[in-house]
Amino acid sequence: MARNERFGEYLVSQAALSQEQLSQVLARQKVLKDKLGHIAVKEGYLEPEQLLSDLSSFLGIPMLSETVTDIRQDVVHLIPRKMCLKTGVLPVALGKNNELLLACSGPVPKAIIQNMSRLAQRQVKLVLTSPERIKNLQNQYYSRGFDTTIKPETAADPGNTTFIIELFEKIMIRAINAGASDIHIEPERDELIIRFRIDGVMNKTESLPYEAAGKLISRIKVLGGLDIAERRKPQDGSFHFMPRLLDLSIDGVNVRISILPVINGEKAVLRLLPPHDVLIGMETLGMPSAMLSSFNSHLASPYGIILVTGPTGSGKSTTLYGAIQHLRSEHNNITTIEDPVELTVRGVNQTQVDTGEKISFAAALRAILRQDPDIIMVGEIRDTETLRISLRAAVTGHLVLSTLHTNDAPSAFNRMTDMGAEPFLVAASVRAVLAQRLVRKNCPFCGVSQDITRPELALLGLPGEEPFTVKRGRGCEHCTLGYKGRMGVFELLSVDEQIRRMIIENATFEDIRAYALAKTAYRTMRSNGIDKIRQGLTTPEEILRITLD
Repeated sequence: MARNERFGEYLVSQAALSQEQLSQVLARQKVLKDKLGHIAVKEGYLEPEQLLSDLSSFLGIPMLSETVTDIRQDVVHLIPRKMCLKTGVLPVALGKNNELLLACSGPVPKAIIQNMSRLAQRQVKLVLTSPERIKNLQNQYYSRGFDTTIKPETAADPGNTTFIIELFEKIMIRAINAGASDIHIEPERDELIIRFRIDGVMNKTESLPYEAAGKLISRIKVLGGLDIAERRKPQDGSFHFMPRLLDLSIDGVNVRISILPVINGEKAVLRLLPPHDVLIGMETLGMPSAMLSSFNSHLASPYGIILVTGPTGSGKSTTLYGAIQHLRSEHNNITTIEDPVELTVRGVNQTQVDTGEKISFAAALRAILRQDPDIIMVGEIRDTETLRISLRAAVTGHLVLSTLHTNDAPSAFNRMTDMGAEPFLVAASVRAVLAQRLVRKNCPFCGVSQDITRPELALLGLPGEEPFTVKRGRGCEHCTLGYKGRMGVFELLSVDEQIRRMIIENATFEDIRAYALAKTAYRTMRSNGIDKIRQGLTTPEEILRITLD
């Protein structure tokens, strides 16, 4: 019996999977060529934490503590970097008996363990963690030992062309280590400002001589395949970053470029994207279990449109990618229309809109409807034509997923009718609207408990409630201002017969919201945020920031 089947039978014996679920996972595995556990998580049969616990028990390998974040450089380098990258492991600590604790995401061949034991001159003991955490730790610690100090006077030297390449690599490595989502390179009148967006907040990291601006932007254009000579028009591109001058063997990063002319030159914004085909588990987004179950039931519908709404940067694309990965199978023809494609998904046909060639969302959508699709993802509904075609596709036997810019879920219906969609078509096609925002999470290392204040209760809409305990980070070496990472805050509005009638009658979003709150399972983002405050996951300030009108 193959190891995957043995592990699958072990999951069945532990009641983690049913025999039917195991059969479905094994069938999907033949198509997706992925690990059994990853597919079980993606299908919603297992939580990631449960998978790791079951795998630990099955293999007899203890789990790596989540609090292990500060790893000594001398320990990291006990095993050669290239060997660790090739085998997917990382030295993380020395045990009580001076043995080397080696983090892994699965079984490691005995011969490799013996070889590493000989190189480290000590016994090796495996500890288990997720593949994503292994990669993050490798990227972090294999670049930490390198000097990323930038000397401003060197940046201003016009004859030092090699330095610009090294300068860009240092900026990128700093951003990766800091967990930045975006890098802003902004020319001012007499200097060049470098800022990172970390957990949704902008932070200034470097000030360089203005003379470096043109050369740095040109380097970015070369990497992105853009026109170096064009300085009066916006340009967009992308590239895969791998250090060249710096001796680093880390995983590359996908980067999306936006160049915009400004009064002092050109500004560049670099979006750091996740690796291709990264597994986005729906349960990791932060939805309450009841809401996730309801959302997944809508995804199982054979037709209709499901909308995800929110402002730019609220995580809408991540939610859509998670839904697409949840739906992909050998029995579904899934096609997407995106601008741009941010994450490639195995088994999904992805189409990138090319505005330079006049290929609009609407034109691409018409072409896709002739490709016999079962599921269509439209990256964003931007105009009336795209909206109408999407709604008609949803009522003619296709499941359509898309995004819309509205403040909350009930506002989506009025927004679509304002864009020119017929109310009866909106009512007939929309199955559910998910609204979301991103909030910063409390740092797990420096959080302290304290009682919420009466003014905060009043602002949250809870003036009559007794104060309860909340958690706030104080700020430490692991976090930014007491926060570390982000999570989603959601509201899901499922469309029932009464809401359909209200849409046809052009009811206001206030009326739809009042009915949904009184008669359905709909709960506002504010309510979901308060639940997360009570759980110690975030602070009242964060929830008020995204929900206070």
